[in-house]
Amino acid sequence: MKILPDTKSDFRNVTIYEGALIGENVKIGEGTIIYPDVEVQPDTHIGPYCILGEPTALYYKNPQKHNFKKTVIGKNSIIRSNTIIYEDVIIGNNFETGHRATIREGTKIGINCRIGTLCDLQGKLVIGNYVNLHSNVHIGQLSTIEDFVWIYPYVVLTNDPRPPMGKLKGVRVKKYAQIATHATILPGVEIGENALVGASTIVRENVRAERVVVGNPGKDICSVRDICDEVGNPVYPWKDYLKDYRGYPWQEK
Repeated sequence: MKILPDTKSDFRNVTIYEGALIGENVKIGEGTIIYPDVEVQPDTHIGPYCILGEPTALYYKNPQKHNFKKTVIGKNSIIRSNTIIYEDVIIGNNFETGHRATIREGTKIGINCRIGTLCDLQGKLVIGNYVNLHSNVHIGQLSTIEDFVWIYPYVVLTNDPRPPMGKLKGVRVKKYAQIATHATILPGVEIGENALVGASTIVRENVRAERVVVGNPGKDICSVRDICDEVGNPVYPWKDYLKDYRGYPWQEK
């Protein structure tokens, strides 16, 4: 292993395998395991009992012949306690998890993303920049989530049209879209740019850009531009009206 200056293990019982690279000013909590070919970039905080570079099932069948695939945690990230990130996961800078999140192999995540407590990312995913997943979100394999998407608690993105056949079709969520709590998106569906999916909606068909879909089955009811606040001011597309939240790149300095 290679550990650069100012790296600190806050507690005992940390396991770092040979071949891991730990950057400067990384802090590692008690009980954490970091497998080979994991790169933790500088100024990252890893909470207690995390696993980084968790091997796939092939490792457990023949550990001596397993070749670990590279895992990268971008700089200035926060990995909270009991999070598991598998091998073959590439994560950009300023990443943040809640507690007990799971991110499976073959996943690529951009910069400035947040993955909430108990989220389950099933792997082979592409996630853009500034994506926010609240707690208890399940993302099925082969999904693509573009930049600036918000997905709220208990949302499920499914991927098997005829389970358990395993002929998977991922969901695509386009830029600036929002999916409200307890919504379920069926396999192969595309959620359009700036669209809004209402709470507890079952989405069976593609959602057009800037449309609001609610109900079971989901029905297109209006444009997002028809939604106003209590005094009649428009609030969507949200990018046009949210000017001072969490450091989005279009905000005024």
